[in-house]
Amino acid sequence: MNKYVASSLLAGSIMAALSLPVFAAGDTGTVNFAGKIVADTCEIDVDSTGTNSSTVTFDDTYPSDFGTDGTIGTSKAFKIEVKKCDPLVAKLNLKFSGTTTDAAYKRLQNDLSGAGNATNVGIIVSNDNGTKGDVLFNGSVPETGTDVANDPAGVTASVFNYTAKVIQVGDTKPTAGHYSSSATFEVVYR
Repeated sequence: MNKYVASSLLAGSIMAALSLPVFAAGDTGTVNFAGKIVADTCEIDVDSTGTNSSTVTFDDTYPSDFGTDGTIGTSKAFKIEVKKCDPLVAKLNLKFSGTTTDAAYKRLQNDLSGAGNATNVGIIVSNDNGTKGDVLFNGSVPETGTDVANDPAGVTASVFNYTAKVIQVGDTKPTAGHYSSSATFEVVYR
């Protein structure tokens, strides 16, 4: 009987060993998956309005404040704050587009015409960030010297400071009346 039990145990052990899969060392691995979902767009706040659109309203100015082409009548500082952008982006900037009166794309035209509206006037915007300079309204990417750092945590806003200026366009002084210009902007990632 001992022989029968011993041979049954031996046969059972051999069958169990043969039914196990055989793995060679180094034939296994692991695939890990990770990622992050970020906001589709940045949050934009124009001049502390809580929205991505605002109107910069100038103080009144007079025809006597002007003189020759390029004379500035009045100006107003404004800012555009951007936050919660792609955290992998180190720097941000803004590129602008608008209808201009000059080949250098710096003077936004007065969109109002007809009786009661000002003539010979436009708007220029100075970029007060980094290396500064006037904004071009042709949709071109601005110089890297005017970039602003992006907060990868999305807590601190990147602040773009500008000064808008009412400017005489041409050799004739502006006439009294209303004026209005507009420009669109887009966030540039660097």
